[in-house]
Amino acid sequence: MTYALSSTALHTLTAVVFLALSIFVGVRGRGSRTGRFLAAAALATALWAGAVAVEGGFGRLTSILETIRIAAWALFVAHLLRGVMKERRNLPRWILAGPIIALVVTTLALEVPEAFPVGEHWLSQISWLAQTDRVVRILLAVSGFLLLENLYRNSLPESRWHINLLTIGIGLTFIYEILLYADATLFHSVSPALFVARPLIDMLAAPLIALAVARNRRWLVDIRISRNVIFHSSTLLISGIFLLAIGVAGEVLRDIGVTWGPVLEIALVFGALVFVAVAFTSGRARSELRVFLVQNFFRSRYDYRKVWLSFIGTLSNPSFSGEQLRVRVIRAVADTVDSPAGSLWLSDGERIAFSPVASWNLPRGGDPVDPEFSRAFRDGQWIVEFGNPGDAVIPESLAQMQRVWLAVPLSHLGRLLGFILLVEPRAAIPLNWENYELLRIASRQVASYLAEEQAARALVEAQHLQAYSQRFAFVVHDIKNVVSQLSLVLSNGERHADDPEFQRDVLETVRHSVTSMNKMLAQLRANREAEATETVVPAVVAEELLKAWRPKKQVEIHFHSDATTARVKIGRDQLDSTLRHLLDNAVEVSMAGAEISIEVRQAADKIIMDIRDAGDGMSADFIANQLFQPFRSTKSEGHGIGAYQARELIRAAHGDLLVLSETGGQGTIMRIVLPVERAIRPVLPLHQGKMLGIPS
Repeated sequence: MTYALSSTALHTLTAVVFLALSIFVGVRGRGSRTGRFLAAAALATALWAGAVAVEGGFGRLTSILETIRIAAWALFVAHLLRGVMKERRNLPRWILAGPIIALVVTTLALEVPEAFPVGEHWLSQISWLAQTDRVVRILLAVSGFLLLENLYRNSLPESRWHINLLTIGIGLTFIYEILLYADATLFHSVSPALFVARPLIDMLAAPLIALAVARNRRWLVDIRISRNVIFHSSTLLISGIFLLAIGVAGEVLRDIGVTWGPVLEIALVFGALVFVAVAFTSGRARSELRVFLVQNFFRSRYDYRKVWLSFIGTLSNPSFSGEQLRVRVIRAVADTVDSPAGSLWLSDGERIAFSPVASWNLPRGGDPVDPEFSRAFRDGQWIVEFGNPGDAVIPESLAQMQRVWLAVPLSHLGRLLGFILLVEPRAAIPLNWENYELLRIASRQVASYLAEEQAARALVEAQHLQAYSQRFAFVVHDIKNVVSQLSLVLSNGERHADDPEFQRDVLETVRHSVTSMNKMLAQLRANREAEATETVVPAVVAEELLKAWRPKKQVEIHFHSDATTARVKIGRDQLDSTLRHLLDNAVEVSMAGAEISIEVRQAADKIIMDIRDAGDGMSADFIANQLFQPFRSTKSEGHGIGAYQARELIRAAHGDLLVLSETGGQGTIMRIVLPVERAIRPVLPLHQGKMLGIPS
């Protein structure tokens, strides 16, 4: 078979392969800009290969499509790299795509003179332009390869699984273009063998690109640069030896002397390149090489500075796909021994079973482990190796797990929080004292992070319980007030049961009590702080309360207000409850027949409500240290929560409850101060200076 027939057949097959790839990518990634870029590059390759098959070699259309093909792959890589660099800064498109477009325009411009017939005196100039065109094509392929190298170099090891086959496949195309045109520049003509072998190389790249498409659903690549010079140097050395052997085999094929000899040699070399690239982007192969180098060339197994920096970076960096702390601690400990997966088991206290709370690369779940398993850790100092458990009793639920390897205890200040279960590493690691010490150090650091997280959660729970306890205490106090009202009804019922007016008062009191108790239940079901406040007129609330209020003693109530329209932002029930409590206390400390006054006035942007009693007053020490202390009461039947509740309700509305009092029978003024709501709406005027005589 001649080169011409081989070229036609191979380029036709390549056109079919890349057309299928373009359709596959177009269907799979039709909603993705990345998918559209890749589909366009595959389609450009299919058109180029088809044009070569039709024209039988180099032609005007072939040359143009070849330039577009390489530029399309380079632009696709630039698009991926720009997406990667967004994590650091948003690069303009022209920075990455501009040089590629400039090289494409230059290539097309250099080919224009060849399209027109010229005299012999122009032949030398056209030859010079052809050489320049080849150099520019080399630069175009080099630009694409540099972009590809930056894409791979700036990706996390965990993320490279998504792009390693893609970089190998596209890298083959760029490398071969450099090789083809470097040879053409050197010998002033394109090598027929290299030209015919090119579609074979493209077809080698096609399945790798297709697999990369299947792996990448979102095309996410995280940024992180981390290289081990010796490891990668050894990788290159081994790869070079392997490729040298392949080169020798290629020379043998060349000596066969058949037409296919050089083509098979080229295909063999690039097939070997694919094998090397796939093998050394494999996690298992890299782990095996790393273990081999450590065991044979290093006195210490770890570079502790790098290990610790990587450990702390993993533990404290929540950018790993949004992983929670409990998942990051598994990853951090597992990475120190190259374990690919693990799970976290925690206990809520002594003699409480260990339960799985998080996992990394493992199915979540499992039966709780008996707390007796903690003895196997010997006070948190012993790492359990499942292949050699010694005197440790392995629970059946853990023993049945596949590939389970180590159980690393998490001990903090002498308390065992739990343990991390690790699976076998990618490459077998013979454990020694160095591994165990590193795991102990890492586990203690991890345990301190988990202990802080548990303390933070306990604090949040305590705050929630405190808020609920506060609401419950308020409700208990309000229930006491409701009970007092109903007791007063019962005591008066024996004397006024037949009085129709009294019966109406009883119904109204019972209705009010039921409404109050329903509101108390609602208060327990929701946060008091989350309740919607309303805008009320304090003077109106006070007057309506006085009409419905029934004091325990016969007193004279004086009510005065000069703020008949001023509004404040507070729940009506909260203000009503506060006023009711203060009035009840005022009546309780005053003698029967005494005068109690309520005055509502506006001072600048504040509403002031003074409730004055006729009692003996309170000392400054009592006001400062006892009056507002919850659960401390001077009353035999009190709960010590009323004054505290009243002040908290007012403060929740951004106001305050002040106490003005002196001992010696001067009485006490309980002053409510609330900010005025700016939106003022008119209300019905009140009767000012009104005296209400309310019988018991």
